[in-house]
Amino acid sequence: MAKASSNEASKLARLSSDCSFLLTHMIRQNDGRTDKESKDILRSILGISEKQPSPNLKAFPVGWYSVANASIYNPETGKFDGNGNVKAVCFTESTLSGLRAHREVFSVQYGIAFDRDCLFQKGANPCLNIREDLLKISVRINGEQYARHLYNFVPLELHPYVNIINQGFDATHEREWRFVGDMKFRLSEIRFIFCPDEKFSIFSSIQKKGAPTLFDLEWLDRI
Repeated sequence: MAKASSNEASKLARLSSDCSFLLTHMIRQNDGRTDKESKDILRSILGISEKQPSPNLKAFPVGWYSVANASIYNPETGKFDGNGNVKAVCFTESTLSGLRAHREVFSVQYGIAFDRDCLFQKGANPCLNIREDLLKISVRINGEQYARHLYNFVPLELHPYVNIINQGFDATHEREWRFVGDMKFRLSEIRFIFCPDEKFSIFSSIQKKGAPTLFDLEWLDRI
């Protein structure tokens, strides 16, 4: 199949019902987090309580290298002592139907969404979902009795984006993007704030000329 031009690819994406040009960061409540805690997290992200708001999404450990505590080769030391604890901010490239699914499965009520091109310019990138058997190798070090199982032949710069697909884990449905490290942003860069409609009065304080749009995820049942 011939490669599509950039104009053709853009048109195809915009005409496809399964493509989204929003990247959404959602605050999950399926782990026991209360409505008040989620609301306060979103207020903190937006800097609503600050005299001089400094909106910021804080990074947390992500990806296979953080979860597996994998041995990482460090070219500076010549040893397997590289730092596998990478942190990033997570987003989903979900359509409205996908956001509704997240709401149902993860009990999401709060979140914020940005234009995908905006976050791409900041440095965000789609995650790499790779079969485990394509990454896992066994290496026996001189003097050691047993082989080491390593996941280290992906460039360090890509580690924050790597998810492993195996029988116990498959996150491809999340259509995940990540931004490495904390992500500072301007309130004007937000496209949507998701929260229950009875909380609109709290978050409307950051709106200018009606933007960003406040949206209750429960409304998705009416679409």
